[in-house]
Amino acid sequence: MDESKSDSINSELLAKRVHVAVAGVGGNGAQVVALLARLNLALLALGHPHGLYVLAYDPDTVSEANVGRQLWSPSDVGENKAIVAIERTNLFYGLDWDAEPALYTGEACDILISCVDTRGARQSFAKAIQRGLGPRYYWLDMGNEESIGQCCLGEVTRAYARRAASAPRLPLATELFPALSSKAKEDNTHSCSLRISLQSQGLFVNDFVARCSMQILYKLFTKGRIGYHGAFLNLESLRMSPIPIDPVVWGCIGYAGPAEERIAA
Repeated sequence: MDESKSDSINSELLAKRVHVAVAGVGGNGAQVVALLARLNLALLALGHPHGLYVLAYDPDTVSEANVGRQLWSPSDVGENKAIVAIERTNLFYGLDWDAEPALYTGEACDILISCVDTRGARQSFAKAIQRGLGPRYYWLDMGNEESIGQCCLGEVTRAYARRAASAPRLPLATELFPALSSKAKEDNTHSCSLRISLQSQGLFVNDFVARCSMQILYKLFTKGRIGYHGAFLNLESLRMSPIPIDPVVWGCIGYAGPAEERIAA
C-alpha cells in the first residue's frame, strides 16, 4: 500500500478507552450501536486494553412505521430509541454504555458517528468541530436515500496536527461533500406506516451503510492503516465504490484542502 495514500490510526486511541458518540439512533444508528458492541468484543480479543465506551443520542421515540425496516420490535413502540438500543445492547453483552434522550450538540468524545438525515444537523456538527468542540479525533458520517447511501470518515484538524503524519488529513464529510450541509430546503416529514416508509427507503439500505461504516473502523483499529475512508453504495445496481485516500480523487469530487495538507500525487 502506498503510505502517502493511506491513513494510520492515531496511536492515542490504542492506549485508552475510546469514547464514541452516536448521534441519531434510527435506521442507521440502531444498527451501528449493535455493530459497535461486536467491534468492542473484537478489539478486546485482539489486545486493545480498554475497548469502546458508547454514548447514544436521540430525542425520538420508536413508531409503528419503524418496526420492521429499522431494528425495533412492536414492544419498543413509544419508547426512546437511544435508551432502548443501549439498554438492549448492555443486557446482551454486559456493557456499561449510556444513552441520552436528546440531540447531540457537540459534547466531547473521541469519535463522533453521525446517523442523521438532515443537512442542518451535519452543519451543526461541523460548526462545533470548528469551535474545538465535539470529537477529538474522527467524525464518521453516514446517510442514505431509497437505494443509495454513503459514508465518510474524516479527521479533526487538531488531532491530525498531533499525529504529525505525512499523509493528508482525511476531509470531513461536509468538506468533501458541501451539499451535506447546504441550506437548501429539506423534506423532514415522517411516514406513518411501514408500507409508506418502504416507499421512501429500501428495507436493507441501512444495514449496508452501517456495516460499510463499521468495516472502516474495524480495519483502522485492527490493521492500523486504511487506504479508503468512505464509500458510495447503490443497492439498485448492487455496486459499491470506495473513496480512496487520494487528494487527486478528492479534487475530482470538488475538494482541494488547505495547501499545507496536500501531498504530491
